[in-house]
Amino acid sequence: MKQRFFFLFCFSLLVAHAQIGEDDLYLFDNFKAVSQQHVFKTEGYYNWGGSIIKERNNKYHLFYSRWKKEYSFHGWLTHSEIAHATAKSPLGPWKYQETVLKGRGKGFWDAITAHNPKIKYFEGKYYLYYIATNMGGEDYTEEDLMEIAHTGYTHPNWKTLRPNQRTGVAVANSLNGPWSRTDMPLVEPSGPITTLTVNPAVDRGKDGKYYLIVKGDKPNETRFIRNQAVGVSQHPDGPFEIQEKPVIDYLDTEDMSVWYDKNRDRFYGVFHAHNYIGLVTSKNGTDWEKANEFVLKNKEILMEDGTTLEPDRMERPFVYQEDGIPKVLSVAVKKGNDSYNVFIPIAENKVPLPNKRQLAWQEAELGVVFHYDLHVFDGIKYGQGNNRIDPVEDYQIFNPTKLDTDQWVKAAKAAGAKFAIITATHETGFALFQSKVNPYSVKALDWKDGKGDVVADFVASCRKYGVKPGIYLGIRWNSFLGVHDFKVNGEGAFKENRQEWYNKMVEAMVKEICTNYGELFEIWFDGGADHPKNGAPDVLPIVRQYQPNCLFYHNGQLAEARWGGSESGTVAYPNWSTFPYRATGAGESAKKNIAKNNFQLLKEGDVNGKFWVPAMADAPLRGYNGRHEWFWEPGDEAHIFPVKNLMEMYYKSVGRNATLIMGLTPDPDGLLPEPDVQRLKEWGMEIKRRFSNPVASTAGEGNKVELRFKEPTDINHVIVQEDIAKGERIREYQIEGFREGRWQTLTKGKSIGNKRIAQFDKVKLSRLRIKIMASDGVAQIKNLSAFYVE
Repeated sequence: MKQRFFFLFCFSLLVAHAQIGEDDLYLFDNFKAVSQQHVFKTEGYYNWGGSIIKERNNKYHLFYSRWKKEYSFHGWLTHSEIAHATAKSPLGPWKYQETVLKGRGKGFWDAITAHNPKIKYFEGKYYLYYIATNMGGEDYTEEDLMEIAHTGYTHPNWKTLRPNQRTGVAVANSLNGPWSRTDMPLVEPSGPITTLTVNPAVDRGKDGKYYLIVKGDKPNETRFIRNQAVGVSQHPDGPFEIQEKPVIDYLDTEDMSVWYDKNRDRFYGVFHAHNYIGLVTSKNGTDWEKANEFVLKNKEILMEDGTTLEPDRMERPFVYQEDGIPKVLSVAVKKGNDSYNVFIPIAENKVPLPNKRQLAWQEAELGVVFHYDLHVFDGIKYGQGNNRIDPVEDYQIFNPTKLDTDQWVKAAKAAGAKFAIITATHETGFALFQSKVNPYSVKALDWKDGKGDVVADFVASCRKYGVKPGIYLGIRWNSFLGVHDFKVNGEGAFKENRQEWYNKMVEAMVKEICTNYGELFEIWFDGGADHPKNGAPDVLPIVRQYQPNCLFYHNGQLAEARWGGSESGTVAYPNWSTFPYRATGAGESAKKNIAKNNFQLLKEGDVNGKFWVPAMADAPLRGYNGRHEWFWEPGDEAHIFPVKNLMEMYYKSVGRNATLIMGLTPDPDGLLPEPDVQRLKEWGMEIKRRFSNPVASTAGEGNKVELRFKEPTDINHVIVQEDIAKGERIREYQIEGFREGRWQTLTKGKSIGNKRIAQFDKVKLSRLRIKIMASDGVAQIKNLSAFYVE
């Protein structure tokens, strides 16, 4: 046991060392439910934003904005003050202590309001960064400010107060003050920002320099768009020199919060955009890019009672971290005529765990994918190599006169499929849905006068029959547009312009799929979607924004499932859900060792893998006896797998902790051929015959879980399932039966995961048990069932 712990310790050090400098911060699925203790409200006030710091006595301090409701919500620009609260936890509950900063009054640059604070500890002192404004020398009264607050953006003086906003800092030796302010703002707008400098976010890099991010208006822009800029200084109180390169200028963003992650040796910045909380990163503090998990969180909050808070506004994100480990995401929420700060716990998983999408996908166990494209109609034998480079001569051949997606889905359901996927685009580039951005689609057809939508029909059929719909998008190849392995043909500026256009078209198509067809179960990018750094379309943020409950498979940033290493419908044994990489990559971008030993890593996973990436086994139904057809071709009925082979496939996929996806082939009429329909029905009936009625079942935890029978009973199959929501804990086990007065070993194994089907010779037993020989934590057996299959 000591040797095992030493090995795991060394392995963890190796992983940690390997990830220094890598952008591997993923928090999307780590935000936990919020209790009322995590909500900080103050009677009679709007609370807004906040910044947390921990004192040496383990007390937590919150500096936040607030202003009286009598000033209206727009009073943040005229009457905000910075308050100080304390708590025993960074989640709260928080208790107001004092107001530390207000507008200093006439004659100061920060005459009016004190807002949006960030608290930091540098060089033995506390630095409280904030924003304020003034009337630019014009006289005013309290009544004037009240009128501005109640009128809001349309008041003439709003146009004076807004552009006069600047960032300043107050310094103290103690969090309890006194606070000494600077006579001048820290920085003036220049370079990539104009008009104002607000919403400061600052941290120190390993070079000892200070990096201050502020927001301003985008220069030479008639629309209301804000940029983020970074200033650099040798000292925490400036002077800061604004860099020419913006932090963010490709979308309208606000409210950056920044920290230097010494474990990863890089900066991270969290911000809010129109409908999500986003994440950017930088190696040096000045050159910023989208983080791999660019969409960090959608703008909704799960509460402990199971309800979801959907704010009118959700802004001012701040990540509180200790020793590089994020602990809390705080946000400012406006709901009706109330605003408050919410502190969202961030889970730190000690072992790999499935997210809710992966859990649903693994528990589904069996799905199908319908392959349909132009070449189904051309009467020519399908050849993948040619299909990727030669456009179909006449796309008007697409004419499924008897299209019946109900028939497709009913056939899949009869087999036991819980989800179904359709190739919305494949290697021809032709789209089976109504696209406003891809002219090469059903819109261009004579069929149904260009108004047909196969994807819409398919999704409607899935919902009608209780099968979860998914979409397959082939973007890696497009023979019509001359795209091969994501790269557009051509040279020089011509190629660059076309590549940019293609990427934008693909991203817009993904948005169409994600927003026009309701909630989806899985999005499958054919061959992977590669990493946007390699010039591929940037698809992950789109799926995260608009389909947060949809399994993402896959690109160079993330794989929520992995290909099982063959198209045989089987995986190897043992097969672990854990994997050494968060993404597998594909082709030239594939991760190290992926293809070694005939894809053995994909087939087996890695028992010590740091990431949860469960296996998919896939095969075409028409793949028997020397054929392997994903698309319909005439005369292929003899190559439909027999039920016997399909059951063997089931045992070696679902029964080995994989999700099995069977490829189905609708014909030119738009129907699934009757022999295929019949075989799916037979297969589903055989699965039910064998496994729908266990002799007995139980559940439990620990090193032994026992199943007792009412009388000695014939048994030849056992199904074991772990509660994988708590991880994959079992490393080695054996199934034992009690007969002739003693326990006898029936079968042994290693991985269990979602499901392990163990088959052995018939034996008559009075008791049966699973005995855990090795585990990482307490074994959690969700299901132990015994069967007798004739």
